[in-house]
Amino acid sequence: MSDISTDTDAPTGRSTDAELFVLGDGAVGAAVSRELQAAGHAVVLVDDTVDPPGIPTVEASPTDSAALREAGIPAASTVVVATRSDRRNLLLAQSIRVRFDTPRVIVLVNSPDRVDPFADAGHEVVCATSAVSTAVSEHV
Repeated sequence: MSDISTDTDAPTGRSTDAELFVLGDGAVGAAVSRELQAAGHAVVLVDDTVDPPGIPTVEASPTDSAALREAGIPAASTVVVATRSDRRNLLLAQSIRVRFDTPRVIVLVNSPDRVDPFADAGHEVVCATSAVSTAVSEHV
């Protein structure tokens, strides 16, 4: 059973204001959630390893379909998959698309040589390596 630490409807346990869900597994998901929230988005983080202050969190594994359903993912406009494993990210993104018919799935890809297969699978891709490289070059 998941513990939803956000505003919820009592009968359903579903989030009342989530626009975006971030599926994470530690610091990466928490950081993405903080940035999205700072940009003005209503965000819920699904993670069983961290509970960052100020971020509504569903304390469950991102692979727990029942917890994702209870949290409100079927009504989400966007799901961001941001774990440390490309393999896990691809499996989660495909599962979200098939099980919940989420209109927009954005997937973190850690290795640039995997961007094309993720995009070919129909997902929006953000390459972590490229993003870090760009950020570093802008600060030098």
